[in-house]
Amino acid sequence: MALEQDFIKSHGLGNDYIVMTAPPPGLSWSPEIIRLICDRNYGVGSDGILLLTRDHEPFGLRIFNPDGSEAEKSGNGLRIFAKFLYEYGYAKKESFEIETLGGMVSAKVTLGEDRLVKRVLVDMGNYTLDPDKVGVKGALSPHIEGEIDLAPNLRLKGTAVSVGNPHFVFFVDKIDEDWIKKWGSAIENNALFPRRINTQMVKVTGEDRIEIRIWERGAGYTLASGSSSCAAAAVSVHLGKVKSPVRVSMPGGELTIDVSKTGEIRMEGPVASVMSGRFTSEFLSELKHIAG
Repeated sequence: MALEQDFIKSHGLGNDYIVMTAPPPGLSWSPEIIRLICDRNYGVGSDGILLLTRDHEPFGLRIFNPDGSEAEKSGNGLRIFAKFLYEYGYAKKESFEIETLGGMVSAKVTLGEDRLVKRVLVDMGNYTLDPDKVGVKGALSPHIEGEIDLAPNLRLKGTAVSVGNPHFVFFVDKIDEDWIKKWGSAIENNALFPRRINTQMVKVTGEDRIEIRIWERGAGYTLASGSSSCAAAAVSVHLGKVKSPVRVSMPGGELTIDVSKTGEIRMEGPVASVMSGRFTSEFLSELKHIAG
């Protein structure tokens, strides 16, 4: 069935996205439009917008953060987008490819008895520690367990990695949500990362298990993130702290991340739809007003 509404809202472990196939009627995309739609008080409310840009395989996807910026890749977003593609008839098979700014990925959906997509397996590509691909300023070698300055007399040791988008992974003995909420923005906007960066606080909880807390570039503290889970698992395996496949626990739930010996990452986890809807004429008028 074709999408007859303006948007579909779904979530992956509490990380919610709006799926759209076009900008709101009579408008074009701008940071101001994106911010208002994503606003949880004045708009629909979400952790971002997933835009279908090519309706045949490989399907095209653009990902907008709630601050109006654009992301290269999102693990939860890809699962949500895969569910949308299959349930609304764009994807005719249970396995298909999606092109993102962070590269090509493949997705495989798992259906429930109601024939709706319940879980999605995504081949996220390879992780890399290449400082140029991560976006580490002036680095000639990978930033592995290196330090960054956050404030006078405050330095943080971690590893910079890309899974199609950039991440800074650091390990702790005890999870401290208040700390990452306080310092997440400082890490995101650190001078060492001119393109900004996502951040994961990681605690190893078993030989194949980790627990993480997440600060997303352009979104802030989030309950779950697929790409963050991939980055945290990749670094944990690379440093020999856990073995693959890795069970990654977050406040929103759990994902399974397989990291191969050659650096390939596969992510598997649940996805669920929330609502579909149309923008009211009053809201469209407000969008047109802010668009000028």
